[in-house]
Amino acid sequence: MKRLRHLPASVMLALGLATPALAEPALWRVSDADSDIYLFGSVHIFTKQVDWRTPQFDYILATADHVYFEVVMDVEAYSTITQVTLAKGMFRDGRTLADVLSAADYARLGNAAVSVGTTVEALNHMLPWLATMTLMNDAYPRTSAGVELLVDAEVAPGRKRGLETAAEQMGFLADLGMAEQVDNLMSTVEGIESGAMAQLEPMIEAWQRGDAAGLAEVIEGQVTARDRPMYDRLLTDRNLRWLTALERLLADNDESLVIVDAGHLVGAEGVPALLEARGYTVERIDQAETAAPPATGARSTKRR
Repeated sequence: MKRLRHLPASVMLALGLATPALAEPALWRVSDADSDIYLFGSVHIFTKQVDWRTPQFDYILATADHVYFEVVMDVEAYSTITQVTLAKGMFRDGRTLADVLSAADYARLGNAAVSVGTTVEALNHMLPWLATMTLMNDAYPRTSAGVELLVDAEVAPGRKRGLETAAEQMGFLADLGMAEQVDNLMSTVEGIESGAMAQLEPMIEAWQRGDAAGLAEVIEGQVTARDRPMYDRLLTDRNLRWLTALERLLADNDESLVIVDAGHLVGAEGVPALLEARGYTVERIDQAETAAPPATGARSTKRR
C-alpha cells in the first residue's frame, strides 16, 4: 500500500485532504522508518443514522494490506460465542442469581430488568456475567450495527485479521470469579438506575466530530470506582497487549488499517499515546494540519 502522505497532490485534493477538514471521526497514522499503519476508532452500535464515512477512510479501507478488527466475526466466531454462552453462561449447581445476590440487590435487579423490558425470572438461572450482557443488550433496544459490521462485507475474507479471538473476548467476562461477576452485574444495574446506560449520544457525538479529548472525558466520567477493575481489564490491559501485534505490523511493513472501539484510542492510556511513548510517529490525519500534501524531498513510499 502506498503511503497516504505521499499521494500526488491531485489525489489528495480528490480525497478532500488538502482543504480544511470538517469534523469527522479521528483517524491516526502511526509510522516507523519505512511503513505506516492506520488506527480508526469505531462505535459498536448506533442509536440513529450517522453520516460518518469519508473519502479518506474509504481509500484506506480499500487499499490497506489488511484490515484488523478486535475479532473477525465469521462463522467460527459466532459458533464460539454460542458454545461459550451455553457452556459457561448458566448455573449448573442448583443456584440462581437469588442465591448469589443479597435480597436488596436482587430486588434492584428485578426493577432494572423490568425497566429495560425483561424480567428477573428470565435472568435468574444465568450466571452474573451473562445476565450483565443480557441487561446491556436489552437496555439498547433501538440500536443498529456499528462501524465494524457496516464495513465487514466490503473486506475480502483474506484481508481480515483479528487482534483477538472470540474465545479470548468471551473469556474476559465468562472466566471472571463470582465476586467480580456480581460486581459487574450490580454496576450495570446502577447504570440503568441512574440513566447512564441510556446516554450513548454524548459518546457518539464526540466520536463523530473527532473530539478525542472530549470522548476520553465522557468515558472517564462514567467509570465509577466499582467499574475500575473491569475498565482496566477490558480497555487498559488489552491496549497494552495489542501493542505487540501493532509493532509487528510496522516491523513487517504490513501497512494495515486497524479498527477498534474508539475508547481504546483516546486518553493517556490509549493505543496512539502508548505507541508514541514507544518512539513511533503518531499523527491525526483527519485534521487539516496533518493532511496536507508532503513537502518536496519526503521519504519515498514502500516498494512492492
